Amino acid sequence: MMRSPPPESEADIPGGLRAALAASGVVGAWVHDIWADRLVVSAPVARAVGWPPEAGARGVPLARFLARIHDADRARVDNALHAAIARGGAFAVAFRTRGPRRLDLRRLDLRGRIEPDAAGTPARARGIVLDLAEDRADGPRDQHAVNRMAEHAIALRGLADDLARPGLSRLLDRLMVEIGLELARHLRDSPDGQRH
Repeated sequence: MMRSPPPESEADIPGGLRAALAASGVVGAWVHDIWADRLVVSAPVARAVGWPPEAGARGVPLARFLARIHDADRARVDNALHAAIARGGAFAVAFRTRGPRRLDLRRLDLRGRIEPDAAGTPARARGIVLDLAEDRADGPRDQHAVNRMAEHAIALRGLADDLARPGLSRLLDRLMVEIGLELARHLRDSPDGQRH
């Protein structure tokens, strides 16, 4: 069986892309060779689950990864991963990591896709890990401001179209993307997942 290349190291990712990934909550990447039971993770993912980066780069059995998940989440994550392997395709599962001290808990989201081999049998999985940290100081008031910014940007985009100014329209498109990312962050960080 062909071996999956390991996820890119931090050094392989250009600085601008690394900053964009960090801003979006992406911790790092992972690849799992299902039949060899070898999970390889990027250095930031290894650190997020409490491993030295070298252990993540060498690869570990999936059971070792599951052992780093909080006891209350472990069976659910294990079941979700096995169900995803059985059906194939994309999946996402959120969980808390287990650390030596209570303060070491992190909320992460494992997202990926199961890839079949030439015979159609699930052979490997690959994806990213997102940080779902809720330690942000901003709250509903800040999210309300971002919602208002979105409403204004949409209105401005319509006015730019009415003026037939493609340069302004492109700038407003970029602004709306940035506002959309900020809204997504606020929704992700909201304890109840609701808009405020």
